Amino acid sequence: MIPLLRHRFRQDALPLLLYLLAFIVMSYPFVFHMHDHIPMDNVDTHTALWQNWWVLEALTNGHDVNHSDILFYPSGLDVTLQPRRWSTLPIWIPLYLLFDDPLAFNLTAMIGILFKAYGMYLLCLWLFKKRIPAWVSGAFYAFAATSLQQAFQHPNSGATEWIPWFMLTFVYGISQVKTTQHPRRITAIMILAGFLFAMNAYANLKIALFAMLLGGGFVVLAMLAYQLWRMRLFWLAMIIFGASAIGFSSPILIPTLLSTNLDDAVSDDVVVNGGIDILSYVKAEQRRPLNYMQSIASLRGEQLEIQNIWGMSHVGIVSIAFALMGILYALRVDRRVFIWVILATVFWLLSLGIEFHYKHNYINIYWTPYRILEHNIIFKILKLPWRMSLLFLFPYSILVGYGLNYRLRSLSLTRIQFGLLIVSVSMLLYGTSIFPIPMRPAPRPAYMDVLADGSSGAVIDLPFGRHNAKYYMSIQRFHNRPMIEGMIARTPPDAYEYIDTNLVLSVIRARADITLDDISPDD
Repeated sequence: MIPLLRHRFRQDALPLLLYLLAFIVMSYPFVFHMHDHIPMDNVDTHTALWQNWWVLEALTNGHDVNHSDILFYPSGLDVTLQPRRWSTLPIWIPLYLLFDDPLAFNLTAMIGILFKAYGMYLLCLWLFKKRIPAWVSGAFYAFAATSLQQAFQHPNSGATEWIPWFMLTFVYGISQVKTTQHPRRITAIMILAGFLFAMNAYANLKIALFAMLLGGGFVVLAMLAYQLWRMRLFWLAMIIFGASAIGFSSPILIPTLLSTNLDDAVSDDVVVNGGIDILSYVKAEQRRPLNYMQSIASLRGEQLEIQNIWGMSHVGIVSIAFALMGILYALRVDRRVFIWVILATVFWLLSLGIEFHYKHNYINIYWTPYRILEHNIIFKILKLPWRMSLLFLFPYSILVGYGLNYRLRSLSLTRIQFGLLIVSVSMLLYGTSIFPIPMRPAPRPAYMDVLADGSSGAVIDLPFGRHNAKYYMSIQRFHNRPMIEGMIARTPPDAYEYIDTNLVLSVIRARADITLDDISPDD
């Protein structure tokens, strides 16, 4: 086993080094400020910092990791549904003990991004049998704006680094059903695939749903294309995989199913207009003509705007050209590639969301394909259609690699052609980049020392509210005091009941700016 790993590393040392260099470029200038800054501007980063800290706090002090007494003090809060990202804790904990956050958090994100790129590289190397397009697919998948943005600022949805490894094993196992008749070998592969699927669940249950939709879509298309449904070995492989996946995932699934907040979390309304604007694929940002970022198409004459309210980043015009060549590869070379074409198309359609405005007023007439499935339990958990863009990127990146593979068939890679290849790949990555990556200083207000050294008592969050409370959660890591609030995802509605019954706290919650006149002497 060790010689095999050593041989693998020797073969892939250069691609790994190039991925590290690509990360430095694609995450500039943040990569040079990882010790004292947080990437992007999303408040969910604060929650992610708290989630890591709470797990370590609970484990080291013997607390119940699924119930926090220091949020919504004094009643506490069921935090079973809060993502633990167990799969990254073995990396984050030693880094945290050595360097503290934010460097530990940022290094963990960096390792996950590189791990994701390498997993996609290995999958595409097996598919393409060529290193250059395999490396490009891995780089595009890991460093595409949507993927990089979510991995940095929203790791609860963006920590998708285990998906390529699961798909590598799963797709390879299905191919073995077609080409071999060795049940023991297929059994071992499918058990490994079940374990790797479970790693997605330990990262976040939403990511496990991504893996399930991706793997399920692939196996349905492969089953129809190759008539696998006629083979007993295929059904045996699926049973073994399913049992393994459920078995390995059960330690995280069972507490979730037993959570007292599960019904409230699932019953929330779906925001079907929070998807990716379809028009952003046909109108580029003027300042960066290769890049489709937060683009808006407007018909100014009638004051009608069709815009993407989420403002997610997109794939870039060069990648579209490569993807079209990938479709040519499917037509002229290998029809099996249409599996990835179909998956990319389906997930892209499900990621769309269009909202209409007329004279700066909302018009509540919108439709996306997501509406067809919005009441399905899986899509109710995913909630927002833009999350499907993280699924779309996977088959799309493979399609981009097939396009480059098709182009390389007609090249002898002379010095000039190799130079043009480097330029085209650079344009491909530039077209989907978000550098310079925005960043902000890590939160540690000056009054932290006062809170840490002062008398005992709880911290009242002022003002109450989702964004502010997430920030307060982040700084709780320093003062370690109970908090009256702590707005995290999946917070049950009754968590505010005791606040609303307290006259002082209810006034604070209702008003962002409070004066002494709001409180009578008797309160």
